[in-house]
Amino acid sequence: MKEYDTIEKLISYLPLFTIVLGLFGNTTCFLIFRFSKKFNKIPSTVFLSFVAIFDTLSLFEQNLNHFLYPNFQIELERLNLFSCKFVDFIQLVSLHSTENLLSLMCVDRFISIKSIPGSMYSRLPFGTIKSAYIWCVVITLIMFLFNIHILIFNGNFIKILQKNKTEHVIINGTFFSIFKLYNETENCEWYTETIKLFPTMDKVNLVVYNLIPLSVMIIFNTLLIVTIFRDKKSSKYLSNEKALKSSRKKRNLTISILSITFAFMVMTTPSTIFFGFFHNEFNRFKNGRMILRILDSISFLFHSSLFFNGFITNTKFRKFCMECYEALKKKLF
Repeated sequence: MKEYDTIEKLISYLPLFTIVLGLFGNTTCFLIFRFSKKFNKIPSTVFLSFVAIFDTLSLFEQNLNHFLYPNFQIELERLNLFSCKFVDFIQLVSLHSTENLLSLMCVDRFISIKSIPGSMYSRLPFGTIKSAYIWCVVITLIMFLFNIHILIFNGNFIKILQKNKTEHVIINGTFFSIFKLYNETENCEWYTETIKLFPTMDKVNLVVYNLIPLSVMIIFNTLLIVTIFRDKKSSKYLSNEKALKSSRKKRNLTISILSITFAFMVMTTPSTIFFGFFHNEFNRFKNGRMILRILDSISFLFHSSLFFNGFITNTKFRKFCMECYEALKKKLF
């Protein structure tokens, strides 16, 4: 059994804060984006509604493990066969769905801005509420099928490991070291005797959760930034007040999307790379395990930040939240 020092145990409470933050923020975002007339007709908020759901689902396994194991030596996926299959499955499906939905949202936003009646962009299956729902369902289904092997194979094989253990005993005042060979079983994340879910899945996760979405985001965020600057220059010559207002609204929402995807790049990439390639090396360092947990916590903090990102970067969203807060305060007091 691994020993955890006081600092590691204190850090283990950070994931609980992340879960609470995410439950509040993601639930609030989902309710606003789907039930407010000001937001529920915007295609990007359909993507963000699905992201809010999957962000919330992704918070539990790893964050609870980071709290439970240092304090109680409990891991959720190792409670029984059902938890072994279901918990890992939900974790990976939700993570993969979230980032691919965000990348597709960038594509949708770019095409929406460039779409003019009769143009090539207007004929693409993007930029409408219906198309946004279809893409969200398609991405969810693809990620479900991509990870369904976990439900089928995970935990079906029990791996028996033989390990040496040194016991120190005192007999008649004399100190002895006794070497023993004992068996230890691993009953989760093994598919066969030679195939294990992790660390292989960490490398797959790097591609599906990070590299593919990141590449799409970089390409379409760059195109969005170029488009914003061009629209900003052209808006100086707009005399129509309605056209000016529409241009500002598009720019405001686009800035929020850029902010969310930039936060994804900064907060999740280090954790994914280190777990994919340097997990074992870091575990050998004195404070390596603690550094990995901190990186993981920062990564999951991104999945709790949707509400706060929107509140800071989007004037319309912030104004709506403040109006709701004032209305609630009047009712209560």
